[in-house]
Amino acid sequence: MTCPECQTEVSIPKLGVLRQLPLDEKTDLVNSATPKQRESGVSVVFVTLGMIAVAGFMVAAFCGIRWSLIPNLKTTDEHVADLRADYAERPSAELIREYEQMVGDGIELGVPFTYKRISDEKERWGQIAGISVATGLLAAVAALGFAAVSRRSASSGQ
Repeated sequence: MTCPECQTEVSIPKLGVLRQLPLDEKTDLVNSATPKQRESGVSVVFVTLGMIAVAGFMVAAFCGIRWSLIPNLKTTDEHVADLRADYAERPSAELIREYEQMVGDGIELGVPFTYKRISDEKERWGQIAGISVATGLLAAVAALGFAAVSRRSASSGQ
């Protein structure tokens, strides 16, 4: 066959001759193995961090809903004000009996008041939601940062 540009005779081997030539696998494996390992490592880290971010946001959503559904009953100041108003209305004989009971039994409480337990529970749900949001955001930023850095290194390496 002749070359259309330079008009020289070019020999083109037949398929049977090409099949008999040895394959050069070593250089292909060395060159292609490192980027493939890097790409698979990047995708595993990205997926793992992405799943952590999604889990963090799901937990934060659940805890945030729980936090918003718990009512704010009252504070300690409101409780003390209610007790003062109640004591002002009670007869003095009842107040004397209650005082004697406090002296005899002690004024230490075994369990907190109901309003305080509800307030503490709401605070715990809020703290868990905040921690979960922070974890989700950190994982999302780390995943996106890791993916961006690996893309830059992959594009500069080629």
